[in-house]
Amino acid sequence: MINCEKLEKIRNIGIVAHIDAGKTTTTERILYYTGKTYKIGSVDEGTAVMDFMVLEKEHGITIQSAATFFKWKDYEFNLIDTPGHVDFTIEVERSIRVLDGIIIILDASAGVQPQTETVYRQAKKYNVPIIFFVNKMDKLGADFDFCIKSIKEKLLINPIPIQQPVGKENEFSSIVDLIKMKEIKWLNEDGTNYVYEDLDSPEKFKNERIFMLEEIASLDEIFMEKYLSDNYNEEDIKLALRRINLSNTGAAVLCGSSLKNMGVQPLLDAVIDFLPSPLDKPIQKAFIVNENKEEEIMINNFEKEGLLAFCFKVSYFPNVGKLCFIRVYNGKIRENDVLYNSNKQLKERVNKIVKLHSNYMEEVKSLEAGQIGSILGLKKTFTGDSLLDKEEKFYLESINIPDPVIFMAIEVSTKADEDKLFRILERLTEEDPTFKYKINNETGQVIISGMGELHLEIIKERIEKDYNLKIYSGKPQVEFRESISKKSQGEYNFYKQINNKLQNAYVKVEVLPIEEGIKIFIDTPKIPEKFISFVREGIESALMFGVLAGYPNTKIKVKVIDSIYDKDFSTPIAFKVAAYEAVKLAIEKAEPILLEPVMKVEIILPEEYLGNVINDLQSRSGEIQEISIYQSMGVNVINKIIALVPLREMFGYTTVLRSLTQGRGNLNMELFNYKKVPDTVSELLKGKL
Repeated sequence: MINCEKLEKIRNIGIVAHIDAGKTTTTERILYYTGKTYKIGSVDEGTAVMDFMVLEKEHGITIQSAATFFKWKDYEFNLIDTPGHVDFTIEVERSIRVLDGIIIILDASAGVQPQTETVYRQAKKYNVPIIFFVNKMDKLGADFDFCIKSIKEKLLINPIPIQQPVGKENEFSSIVDLIKMKEIKWLNEDGTNYVYEDLDSPEKFKNERIFMLEEIASLDEIFMEKYLSDNYNEEDIKLALRRINLSNTGAAVLCGSSLKNMGVQPLLDAVIDFLPSPLDKPIQKAFIVNENKEEEIMINNFEKEGLLAFCFKVSYFPNVGKLCFIRVYNGKIRENDVLYNSNKQLKERVNKIVKLHSNYMEEVKSLEAGQIGSILGLKKTFTGDSLLDKEEKFYLESINIPDPVIFMAIEVSTKADEDKLFRILERLTEEDPTFKYKINNETGQVIISGMGELHLEIIKERIEKDYNLKIYSGKPQVEFRESISKKSQGEYNFYKQINNKLQNAYVKVEVLPIEEGIKIFIDTPKIPEKFISFVREGIESALMFGVLAGYPNTKIKVKVIDSIYDKDFSTPIAFKVAAYEAVKLAIEKAEPILLEPVMKVEIILPEEYLGNVINDLQSRSGEIQEISIYQSMGVNVINKIIALVPLREMFGYTTVLRSLTQGRGNLNMELFNYKKVPDTVSELLKGKL
């Protein structure tokens, strides 16, 4: 029986934004005002509680998402502070997957930036409600109205400003609450004392309030009737806005300056008022397996019998070991409980349960429905695994893991160091699913892959500083992909004597090109259930190395269409090898092609450098998608360029852009898609291998 009253008092939220919008700065104020910390941490000074890694303090950026918990007005908050750099987008993805609501922070001078669009798409994918906080209202160029416009135009959601700034830039002094029609003033430097006062001139904000009310009425029929009859109060406005936020048809927008300690407490109140409790988001996607066929279903967390939990992150802490970050959707997890990992089909025991405040741990007796915490003792549970209290072929929707787009070779000096390196790399891949490694069989070099130059640079620094191992590295290179151009079939009959025993299995597959990712279907009743996993392993192994140049395959669907099982001679290894060889043969006949990552490049720069930058992008095989005025500040016009450019042309481009714009251009890149490599480049790549 669920405790509705307790669940209603829980808020599982995340703070997300483009890099340098002020996520961690805002989180530090939240911790201070809720009494979780006794002083305000600073990102610039390296004292931010949530940026606890040494590298985060050195680089001044968030690298890993960090969790904390606190109370505000009798509500229990579980909060995750996420990175803003696109290279660490998996940290945002897996956090949003388990959160009930998020705060998107905007830089008041920049509005919606590229990574803002990315995190918004992630939130939309998981149907997570949002409120916006326009931060840095004291910054030069701050423009609240511009931010509202950019939300509407770029994110295609209805922004509903429930506050207005009083002044901007260095004249920013207070905030007007349009629901209460009161002015919020902060009375001391650290922002702990604030008051709601009557407005001196309410008519100044009359139009803004009317706009807010009309937006709410247009999106909520219940409030529309009250509004038209002029029969509503403050509570009616809040309830209507809550319904709008929870339905994702609109989003409340607030403002402030976290650095100046203004606007954070009303933001916490807005989380309570407008973002969901676990009770408000009971439905999610899941999968159930019947007769070897996977069926997608929508489930109600609270109607699912027994324990229902999800591991969304794995991290290793010094002197503690592996921690699994868990969201509990139904039931309860206690110390010494035996949990069933339905993805891995195995049981594991809970040693200890803790709740994390950054890297500080507080031991607790249990985790209940709606809560987020961490578990020690789950050795084989990793990101994306579902946890139950009984054996069942049922698991929740996992997390989309993007493919790496860049790689480099690394080496160590001695055999002992090599053994240590592989242990470190294995641990790093468990923590970060977007980081991969493999061995080049021809050169013996270790190849590490990641999401960008910064990602691999951080990995290198972690190996050297966190694990005290000196490594030598080559230059970063593009992680190409292979795919196919047409449908084909392949078959293989494994018939071999191993250790004086005949082993035999036959597998026939069909491969065909698809738009995205890898899909594997084993659509034959001829393979016994106990061999299904080995057939899948063989297929996955075959797809890891392409037939043209050894790059991983993508955009391929593999379907097992026939097989032969011999009850006397068929073995797991026979089925695995037969599946592997059948896939390789099918791909060779399917006109394989090389693909390369194409990046969406967004550049903000002064108008006088526009021509030089466009010419440079075009010389790099870039396709200009958009040139527009990003923001006009007096006589200084700021332009935005959006281009699609092959990643192989963009190494070291940050330095080039600085030179072309005298340090005044800003760059953001993210993976757009994979496209066929030009024939000249393809031949060159194949010639190197």
